[in-house]
Formats: sequence, structure tokens, C-alpha cells
Amino acid sequence: MNIHYGLRETHERYEQLRSIAREVTQESLSDLYQDHANIRLLGIDAEAISASEAWCDMACSRPRAEWSWQEASAEYRKRYPKRFELSIWHQGHLCGLSYGRPSFGKSRMRIELIEGAPRSGNPLGPRRVVPITIMNATAYAGILGAKELRIMRPAQPLIGYYESLDFTYVPSTGAQHFPDYLYKVIR
Repeated sequence: MNIHYGLRETHERYEQLRSIAREVTQESLSDLYQDHANIRLLGIDAEAISASEAWCDMACSRPRAEWSWQEASAEYRKRYPKRFELSIWHQGHLCGLSYGRPSFGKSRMRIELIEGAPRSGNPLGPRRVVPITIMNATAYAGILGAKELRIMRPAQPLIGYYESLDFTYVPSTGAQHFPDYLYKVIR
């Protein structure tokens, strides 16, 4: 068997699973938001990357991370075919991007990064980007059989917000491979 063919099959299989998770989440939005028909959930593609570059030009109420979604997502795609990834759109405006990955045994799903568009360009705002991301990560985790969802390296000011969403905070042990995180058991 050609190793490149096997890798391509793996990528395609997990993209199908991510697509199913997005469809399930999309359907769930109708129960939560009146404007659900205006929200689209997609993977992270060239259009999402291009739209995220415009975030740097918007008047931000907070400093934006000094890194590139294009570089980060390309590396993540290559290293983690089973990855979680999501772009959230509202009427053609990119509102949020996130990615993560399952643990090697698939018992946990890690959300590595959630970033929302600056408030001035985000019709959904952070109070909807984060819950939609969590819903989608939970759906994907469920498909993979994970029993726990984690948010890795949370920004200190957001810990209380995540705790209000039923996550439990676990501070870092100080060891390099044991960062702060929040977790929630998936039922």
C-alpha cells in the first residue's frame, strides 16, 4: 500500500467526521438562536485564512496574537489528520476560528485555540463564538468516542467564563508538558 494513499484516506475519513459534527451542530443552532439560518460552520480553508488576515486591520479592543492562522493551520493539518477545526461565519463575515485534536487514545478532545473576530467586525460576538465552538468540539469528540473535552492554556481573564459553562479549571503543575486547562466530562 502506498503510504501517501493511506495518509490521504485518513485525512478524507476524518474530514467526513468533522463535516458530520458541523452538520449536527448546525442543526442544534436552530434551537438556540433566532438568526441560526445566517450562521455557517465550516472547516478552516483558504477563504477563512484570508478573512482572518483582515482581523489585524480592524480596530481591536484587545491586542491580537502575533502569529499567522495560515502557518498554524497548515502545520496543524499536516501533523494531526484527526484534528478538530472550525470556522464560524455569519452572513459572510468570519466570526471565529478554532482548532484542537484528540488525545492519542481518543479519550479526550483538546481545544488548543479559540479566536474570535474583533468585536467591531463580529456580529456573533464572543458570547456565541465560544459556545458554538464548544458544541462543535463536543459533537466531534462524541463521534470519536471521547469522554472529556478540554480547553488548553485558557487566557486568565476567561477562566471564570469557561467555568460558567460547566468547565473545571486545572492549574499547571509547572512542568513543560502539563499546562493549565479546563475540562468537562462529555455524557
